Amino acid sequence: MAQPIANLSRNTFWQGKEPRMTDLGTLLNMMPEAVLLLDRERKRILFPNSSLLTLTAFTRLELGGSELKDLIPEFPIDQLVSGEEKEALLTRHNREPLPVKVEVNRLDVEADWLIIKIQPLFSEEVRLFQGDAIFLREMLNLSQLLEAETREQLLSEVLVVAKKVLKSDLVCIYQAESEFPRLKKVVSGETGSFFPETIPSTDLIRLSKTTIWSPGKRVTTEIHRAGRIQNLALVASAPLGHKSASFGLLIAGYTEKQPKEHMLLLMDFVSNYISSNLQHLMLVNNLKKEQKDQVRLLAIRNSLGESVQEGVLVLSLDLRIAEINPSAELILGYADSEVHGQNVQNVLIATEDLMSALESAVKGIPTHDMGNISLIRRNGQLFPAKVKIIPVLSERKILAIQIFVSDMSEHEQIRVRTQQLEHRAVLGEFTAVFAHEVRNPINNISTGLQLLETRLNSDDKNLDLIQRMQSDCTRLNNLMESVLSFSRPMDIELKAVNLSFLMRRILDRWRPRMARVKVVPYFQADENLPPVKGDQRALEQVFTNLISNAVEIMNKGGGTLAIRIRCSDEITNPPQIEVTVSDNGPGIPDEIKDHIFEPFVSKNPRGTGLGLAITKQIVTAHRGSIRASTFPGGTVFHVYLPIMDGEKSG
Repeated sequence: MAQPIANLSRNTFWQGKEPRMTDLGTLLNMMPEAVLLLDRERKRILFPNSSLLTLTAFTRLELGGSELKDLIPEFPIDQLVSGEEKEALLTRHNREPLPVKVEVNRLDVEADWLIIKIQPLFSEEVRLFQGDAIFLREMLNLSQLLEAETREQLLSEVLVVAKKVLKSDLVCIYQAESEFPRLKKVVSGETGSFFPETIPSTDLIRLSKTTIWSPGKRVTTEIHRAGRIQNLALVASAPLGHKSASFGLLIAGYTEKQPKEHMLLLMDFVSNYISSNLQHLMLVNNLKKEQKDQVRLLAIRNSLGESVQEGVLVLSLDLRIAEINPSAELILGYADSEVHGQNVQNVLIATEDLMSALESAVKGIPTHDMGNISLIRRNGQLFPAKVKIIPVLSERKILAIQIFVSDMSEHEQIRVRTQQLEHRAVLGEFTAVFAHEVRNPINNISTGLQLLETRLNSDDKNLDLIQRMQSDCTRLNNLMESVLSFSRPMDIELKAVNLSFLMRRILDRWRPRMARVKVVPYFQADENLPPVKGDQRALEQVFTNLISNAVEIMNKGGGTLAIRIRCSDEITNPPQIEVTVSDNGPGIPDEIKDHIFEPFVSKNPRGTGLGLAITKQIVTAHRGSIRASTFPGGTVFHVYLPIMDGEKSG
């Protein structure tokens, strides 16, 4: 039984029987505007009329007893006087907040009860237009999802937009798994676990078209069963993919009823759009992969064309040059831009006839070896060459003709050089035997001279002659030692060698000599240098030779000797240590600077001409290298030696 409203006011404005809530509710429901009755002290809603329920989409049970701030947030009810209006935002169920105009009126004298009248600021047509604008904006967001780069990114982004388009937070997407006969939830907008994480693949068969399930209908899938358990008012599903090849499901759940025809259209639209975007993404990714593969193959082809030593000419089927590689440019003396489109006979000029082989290639018959023929360079020089003419086929169709040209003049030079080296090897063996045999007579002569010197008086005039002969014997003996050292096989034992320590020890031995000839040494080594792989005794001979040569050059006027040790930036495979030995002497004469590492080449009349040759031999045996840079006023020797175990220090 309805209860009367007690104590509205001591000076109530109605007479006789006090109205009950049902009476007051009937009165409020008759009002066309959205109205609610408010307990001013507790700020709680006593009764919302039917128009307000329609406007907010809430039920009377949800609004009755709730606080006013839940319906109209941040509304200053205590600051308003009766009859005053103020704009605010009205909260609605599963809808966007609505801009409204709120009017407050007292129901009784003491203003314990207030009548709140709520009127939308915009007409229904404007609201519908706004709803359409929101919908169109979300459609635009869907179209921009084409920019997604991965499947996961696309599904995550499309879920956000789908929730807004379908106006539901209970949206999720299932995808079929290849390993198991089931579908797995890959993205979800649920606040809780409304729908299961996995569903059997049979659900995809039963939901092969867009379906709307609502309570009272038969439950045929796990999705429908979850909707019934969660007490949902509606569950919409749509397949993803082609009709004959679905790969997933789009699911949307609703706690309140929705127009089914409207939902079918929206689900069809969103699912078709997701499917199209996924297919587009797959196509784009495949094209990107194919493009990447083509770029990689093109880079390999270009790298091969540029690095191969053979000259390559690509001809069209009318025997005009389409492309030549850098080696062909170097061999023939033409630039690619000069010969592009030219008839091959105007560029590839031979003393023999090439046309028969070219005509065979146009018919698909290759000529792998034309033998040694003579070609003419652009400058008129004749050179020996090997030529191959190969047709390029694809699916038995001739696309182009490739001509491979090998310059054999370099091979001829190598043959001549090899022959010279063989002669030198024979001469070296002979020289070694000769030096070994000559040393004994020299030693005998030197011994005899020493004996004669002891028998002569100190004032004998022949002493000077004997001493000069002794000096010549010593020089010949040193020369024979150098020849034997150069000619005998290098026997080295590779161990870890600290170059910084080795160089300091050599310099310490040379400091007295350098002080006498006014040579100032400078030494610099990087910290934490790794050891090199070498033979300490042999490396000591290398740097002793270089320091000795530098001091000898600066013997008359003095100078500066600078030694620096560091990790090389020029040679990194394998990692190496660079040692530079610099002097500010007169430099190496132009006539010998290209031959200083060859035997018997020296600008010192007292030298053997084998010091630098032996130095290079030792460095080469260590798998290192040595070079010299010279200029007026100085010479720098660069020695590169591999790091032990091929590792640089941190």
